[in-house]
Amino acid sequence: MESERSKRMGNACIPLKRIAYFLCLLSALLLTEGKKPAKPKCPAVCTCTKDNALCENARSIPRTVPPDVTSLSFVRSGFTEISEGSFLFTPSLQLLLFTSNSFDVISDDAFIGLPHLEYLFIENNNIKSISRHTFRGLKSLIHLRDGVGNI
Repeated sequence: MESERSKRMGNACIPLKRIAYFLCLLSALLLTEGKKPAKPKCPAVCTCTKDNALCENARSIPRTVPPDVTSLSFVRSGFTEISEGSFLFTPSLQLLLFTSNSFDVISDDAFIGLPHLEYLFIENNNIKSISRHTFRGLKSLIHLRDGVGNI
């Protein structure tokens, strides 16, 4: 009688083992899914849509622009320089606009890491210094506009 009871209990344990295994596997999948790196959010000084970002009164060039942004604009911002590699974290940019900002220096390789940049507008800024290597690496550039004519 004991062996007959053990056989029945043993058969009942098999489905429970499968359910426990399935629950462990599901838990592991859910835990690893939650550990994907979060996409950068729109910086507080910017207004973002799916593929555009408009930054007003920024004190620096943000490094946390969403990666899908293809158009980035700076208006009335307070940074004084566009330094080397300022846009390394925004490789999808196709259009970059600077209007009425206070920067006066654009460093060598300031736009490095922008292989898709086609349009660059630099208008009404206080540019005093620019080097011959400022635009190095802009292989897709179609249009460069300086509203003041001092580039």
